[in-house]
Amino acid sequence: MSSFVLRILFSGLIGFIPNSNGTEVDVVLVNVDHTYHNSDGTHLDHHKPLVIARAGGCTGTCPKRDSAIASFIYPDQPLSTAQDSLEAAVADGGAWILEDSELSLNKGDENDPELPSLSIVNTARGTTNSVLNMIPTTAAEREDYSWLADLKSICSTCDLDSSVHDDEPPSGLVVARFKLKTGRLFTYSVARIGSDVTPVQFKRLNGQGSVSPYSQAVATWMAADIEVQGDSVELVDEKFDGSSSRSMLLTPDEEGKMEIAVLNLPTFAPPPATRVASPGVGKHFERYYDLADTPPASADRLVPWPGAAPGSPSYPTVDWDDIHPTNDLYSDLLNHLRLDVGRVSYDRSICPPFNGNP
Repeated sequence: MSSFVLRILFSGLIGFIPNSNGTEVDVVLVNVDHTYHNSDGTHLDHHKPLVIARAGGCTGTCPKRDSAIASFIYPDQPLSTAQDSLEAAVADGGAWILEDSELSLNKGDENDPELPSLSIVNTARGTTNSVLNMIPTTAAEREDYSWLADLKSICSTCDLDSSVHDDEPPSGLVVARFKLKTGRLFTYSVARIGSDVTPVQFKRLNGQGSVSPYSQAVATWMAADIEVQGDSVELVDEKFDGSSSRSMLLTPDEEGKMEIAVLNLPTFAPPPATRVASPGVGKHFERYYDLADTPPASADRLVPWPGAAPGSPSYPTVDWDDIHPTNDLYSDLLNHLRLDVGRVSYDRSICPPFNGNP
C-alpha cells in the first residue's frame, strides 16, 4: 500500500478551539462581512473564506479556474491571467469559496487504514527560570502550539460562546469550520517584525489604557501534517444545515505531495518590498471578541502591536530566517498563491489567528 504526507496550512481570521482532551480541534473561520467596522471607525476589509487544494488528481467538485477566487487572490492580474495563475496553483486539485461550511477530511477508500489521531505539538517551547520564553529560538521551538495568540490570556473574562460548537453555529459569526481530528498540528510561522523574531504586546487600538502583561511572539500560520496510508483522501464540505454537500477525492502528485490551504484573508497582492520593518497594528483581532459569551465593548478590546510589553523579560536576538528554514517550510501551493513565508501579506500588518483553549 502506498502512502504520502498531506500538509494542511491555515491562516487568516481563524480560531483554533481544542476539546478538553486534545483529540479534536474546531478550526473556526470567523465571518467578516462588508459592513464590519473597528472601534476607531475604520472599515475592516471583507475576508473571503477559501479552501485551496493542490494535488495530482481530483474527482468530484474540483473547480480550477473559479473567476471569483482567481480575481480575489490575484487582484493585480487581468481575469484570464488570474485564472491561469489559480489553475497553476491547484495543479490537478481544486478550490472552493466557503459559506456555512463544515469541512471534514476522510480516508479516500473505506478499505484504507484510518487516518492517524490528532497530536498537538505543545512541549517544544522552552523556559527561562521557569518562565516560558517570549520568542522561539530554534525551528523546533517555533513549532509549539502555544505561539497562537491566546484569547483567554489577553481577556480573562472572555469565555467563548458554546454555540460556536453547535451543529449550526451562529451564521453571523462563523462562516466555516474544519473539525480537525487527524495529523500533527504545529506552528508553521510566527509574525515577522523586521529581521529578528519579535514579541507583540496587546493594548487598545487607540493606544490608550493599560497594556496586557501577556506578551510573546505570535503565530501567523498553523499547519497539520497527516501521514496517509493509502492513495487518496476525501475533503468534504457540508452545509451546516445539511442541505447540500460537495467533495474532492484527492490523490498526490508524482512526487507524492499534496497540500491544502484553509484561508480567511482580505484581498491582497504581494507588498512592493519583501520586508516591512514594523507592520501595522492587528486591527482585525477586535473581531475575535465577538465569539465570547459576553463580548467586551469594542473600545476595550486589546489587539496586537509590534514589540514586547513594558516590563517584559529580556529575550535573545534571533534571526527570523533562522527559525523558518526554507527547506522545511517551502510550499509549492503557497508559492503559487504568493503567500510563502518569504513573501507574505503579514509584512503589512499583524494578523494572527487565535487560540481558544477552553
